[in-house]
Amino acid sequence: MAFLDKLNAMKDKAIEKGKTHWDENKEDYKEKAAGYKEKATVIKEDVENKLKERKGK
Repeated sequence: MAFLDKLNAMKDKAIEKGKTHWDENKEDYKEKAAGYKEKATVIKEDVENKLKERKGK
């Protein structure tokens, strides 16, 4: 049981560390996500326009 207790303690510590990291960097991640979403929208529109052009030919 000592091994499982140590393992669970390590798991809990890792989860807590991840939560702390997220809280500290949340705004940066949100900004990056917004940038990626914007790029994806532009790419989607470009692909739609190219497909329309091909159908028109």
